[in-house]
Amino acid sequence: MQGKHLKPFVFVILVIAVVSLACSLVTGGGAPAPAAPPIQEPPAQEPPTPIPQIQELPTEQPVPTDPQPVDSGESGESGYIVFTDQNGLYSIEVPADWTYEQTIDTETNYYYIDTFSSPDGGAVIENIVYDDGERFTGNQKGKFGLYLLNTFYSATGKEGDIRVSDDKIMQDGSERLTWTSKSGGYSGISFLELRSNGTTFLFFTVNWGDAVEDQYFDTLAYVIESYTTP
Repeated sequence: MQGKHLKPFVFVILVIAVVSLACSLVTGGGAPAPAAPPIQEPPAQEPPTPIPQIQELPTEQPVPTDPQPVDSGESGESGYIVFTDQNGLYSIEVPADWTYEQTIDTETNYYYIDTFSSPDGGAVIENIVYDDGERFTGNQKGKFGLYLLNTFYSATGKEGDIRVSDDKIMQDGSERLTWTSKSGGYSGISFLELRSNGTTFLFFTVNWGDAVEDQYFDTLAYVIESYTTP
């Protein structure tokens, strides 16, 4: 008789246990949820080192003066005349029967160009003097020399036409570039140098048509040899 009265009590205890277990499973037993891992921020990037800029030549090219006979008032070797730069930066001996013209940058007054042309136009002697008041540093001199070479002597007016076959540092500190225009049919030798002030850039060039190289080789070699600086 006593066992019959215990069955309902046991049943109630089982129901309470099942309900408690279900609550524990739903709520996670009251244990706190695991913390989310911290978000890793990307490392700070250092700003890139700025590349020094060189003032480019004006987009509007100046008009050269009318060609005229070479006349410096001084005589050199037979058939040659000594030409001295207007600022005394250099002097050369040029053939007396070649014509002279000067191109001046009237827009910014950064540069001027002295040009001597043979009577038949087959060869040219030229010197570019550039000074914008900013000092050249590091490898800017070489880069600017290539810029002038591509700007003034490329048949296409841009990079890709001029091929430099030799680049040599001379005993006087100047740099010599031997080059050819692939599509223009002409070649040349250029010398680039900086003056002691670090802002005046000289770019001296002789160039010739490939078809008349033998005709002008000795003349241009003599002109190069005669080039002097203070």
